[in-house]
Amino acid sequence: MKAASLLVALCASLASAGVVRTPIFQNQVVDRVEGDCFFGVATPSGCGPLRT
Repeated sequence: MKAASLLVALCASLASAGVVRTPIFQNQVVDRVEGDCFFGVATPSGCGPLRT
C-alpha cells in the first residue's frame, strides 16, 4: 500500500510539472526553427520523438 501511494504521488507530481510523455504523430508536427529542439520533432506543445 505504501509503494502504491508513493507511485501515485510521483505520477501526479510529474503530470503537474508537464513531464508526461505522449506519442507524437506526423499530423502534430510543426516546422522547427533554430534552437527549438535538440532532438526529435517540434509540436505546438513541445518536443519529442516521432511515433510511426
